[in-house]
Amino acid sequence: MPTDIVDRLLWEDAQQMLGRHAEPDRDNNCVWCGWRWPCAPRRLAERADAASRRPWREAWTVRHDLNSIRDMPTMRAGREEPRRPTNRGPFDR
Repeated sequence: MPTDIVDRLLWEDAQQMLGRHAEPDRDNNCVWCGWRWPCAPRRLAERADAASRRPWREAWTVRHDLNSIRDMPTMRAGREEPRRPTNRGPFDR
């Protein structure tokens, strides 16, 4: 880890996202998510990497941005879409 990192966890999250959204394919789409390169997660990860070296207030804002992108169903890398529960209650028919 570089010595100028202020927010270690934000930096680690940024590195993980940068590793996933690393390059475009031959159609200029991200190899991980398929969005047009550079994709929104890549740009956010680059922003998080830079913010992890700045004062904590800037890192705090980017941390919330990272958490909000994880809540988007289409951005859940490696996860399937949520399934409907198989056990139904007495009022579900």
